[in-house]
Amino acid sequence: MASPSLLDRARTRFTNALKDLGARRIAGHLQVDPAKAILIFGAPRGGSTWLEELVRTIPSTATIWEPLDLENNPPFARIGFWWRQHIPEGEQWPEAEALFQDLLAGRMLSNYLTRTSTLGQLRAADRLVVKFIRGNLLLPWMVQRFPLPKPVLLIRHPCAVISSQKKRGTWDKFPVVIETPPHRFDALYRSYQPYFNTASTFEERQAASWAADHKYLLEHPLNDVAWTTITYEELVVYPEATLRKLFSGWGMEIPAKALDLVRKPSSTVVEGSRVHDPHAQLSLWQSRMTPDEIQRALAMVHRFGIDLYDEGVMPTRSFTPGDLPS
Repeated sequence: MASPSLLDRARTRFTNALKDLGARRIAGHLQVDPAKAILIFGAPRGGSTWLEELVRTIPSTATIWEPLDLENNPPFARIGFWWRQHIPEGEQWPEAEALFQDLLAGRMLSNYLTRTSTLGQLRAADRLVVKFIRGNLLLPWMVQRFPLPKPVLLIRHPCAVISSQKKRGTWDKFPVVIETPPHRFDALYRSYQPYFNTASTFEERQAASWAADHKYLLEHPLNDVAWTTITYEELVVYPEATLRKLFSGWGMEIPAKALDLVRKPSSTVVEGSRVHDPHAQLSLWQSRMTPDEIQRALAMVHRFGIDLYDEGVMPTRSFTPGDLPS
């Protein structure tokens, strides 16, 4: 594919600037109910964009895109947030709570945050869908502080996530050993440093990052109680049953459009992914990673005490209820 011309890039910058100006002008003037916001939590390349597109079929919704990207949404960086910020339950951080209140009420808008919604959709919305890929460690604190519909936690096989991250290329620039700079409430993430220090490959580092994102929630007594936990694999193989679990937690029927979209790839799928055959899609990582890479990644995840996934494509235990076809 040819690179965009200077003129095309200038047009894109101009369009983005206009959208950014428009978004900031309507911030605080939306008709959304903060108490109706739907929060999606997942890992980078974990399928959250696809899930967001399914959830966005709820009428009169608009999406806020990855607000904890500290480079593209500076307000959280200004109060001292880190990229994998944790706030323990029971702790207070008034500045953080105020920012999340602004976010849920539609008072924090920009071109970046509204990249999947038009200004018209934002004006017409009565609720926001907020997609997080760096917010897992905040989830128990969030459900304690904000009376919202049950948030959803989407979990995907770590090897599938790692394979997708490697294909995407964004994560190549980081050191093999994850370092945790000092930041507020950093004790949880720092407790994982001994695991991080054992990484010697890209796959081990990304597996450690995946495990650090999920261990806290998988071991939490309120997992799949205070929030709804689903797996990407069961959403692919058992879409209707998995969506029924999700939407029933909100007291809703599954929108017909969501069922129509469930076999469609998300807007961030990399070209070449096989999405129309569920089993082929789920096993794709097995052909992209070597046996040694798979073993190293899974060994790291198991080192964290997480046994939800092994060499197979499906999770070792189900989060989708009911009599499922084999």
